[in-house]
Amino acid sequence: MTTQQQDGQAPAGSAVVEALYDSLARGEVTALLAGLDERIEWIVPPGLHYGGTYRGPQEVLENVFSRFVTEWQDFTVAPAEIMDAGDSVVALGHYSGRNLATGKQMRTRFVHVWRLRDGVPVHFETVLDTHTMVAAM
Repeated sequence: MTTQQQDGQAPAGSAVVEALYDSLARGEVTALLAGLDERIEWIVPPGLHYGGTYRGPQEVLENVFSRFVTEWQDFTVAPAEIMDAGDSVVALGHYSGRNLATGKQMRTRFVHVWRLRDGVPVHFETVLDTHTMVAAM
């Protein structure tokens, strides 16, 4: 994963988001959720069966992260680049995993848009090729 840097320093927003991805990679979903604002708005595109707008870490856990475990084997969220734009952070990367119901492997590119307030994520949106993910289901 790379983070754009200015003057040799990792931007604060990028560091916050990178730490959240690191928590997820270690399987520490609770730590990731604890790093979000209590009123975070989390948007998943409607092309997925769990697409929607979820508010608060509990809704995100129930409607997004619980799906990773119940529907996918070895589901990974792998950011390749994180770009800082002040209170906004954009991550480019890939989702991958094997669907438990079909056994089909999936790998699709994503763009994540994070918005932070006082260094805390208050908004998240994922943009991805939903067709590739749905085709594996």
